Amino acid sequence: MPSKLKYTPAYCEENIWHLANEDQFCGLDATVVLVTGPGSHRKLWYQRCSEHDEIPVHWDYHVILLVRDDNWQVWDLDTTLELPANASTYFRKTFYGPDESFNNKNILFRTIDADEYIANFSSDRAHMRLPSGDWAAPPPAWPPIVTCEKSNLMAWLDSDSDGPGELLTLEQMIAFYSLSKSS
Repeated sequence: MPSKLKYTPAYCEENIWHLANEDQFCGLDATVVLVTGPGSHRKLWYQRCSEHDEIPVHWDYHVILLVRDDNWQVWDLDTTLELPANASTYFRKTFYGPDESFNNKNILFRTIDADEYIANFSSDRAHMRLPSGDWAAPPPAWPPIVTCEKSNLMAWLDSDSDGPGELLTLEQMIAFYSLSKSS
């Protein structure tokens, strides 16, 4: 991962907010993707916090950035795959596993235009507090991203809510984001 990018483990929503603000994405198609769905956890392979690429991480949610230049590329600051990764490769390896056979049925993707995400995302980090008040993971050094009166991350992650953007299945993500500009 390039060292100039803002990154704190376990705060993917904030990492991606900062990433989407980078000048290198200005003028490009950019979409923030909230990986969510019913149930409490989703399996993702090729994640830095895993002991091995063949052992999935069980995230309650994850956030990535899709950017299109000639092809759709995925920016996942937690992946062990190439950064950025080709979208087709990323979705197949990350959500189907090393042999691409796992059936990730409880996964949905909320796609939000990056400019809308930057303008409207708000998190007071309360979701990262344990019942004891301690942090589940050390917070970033930068201040919380608060763009409106209350935190909206958890509402956006709720697949039953009328959050922003569009909800897509894994198959729909692969079908749409595997296309190049010339397709």
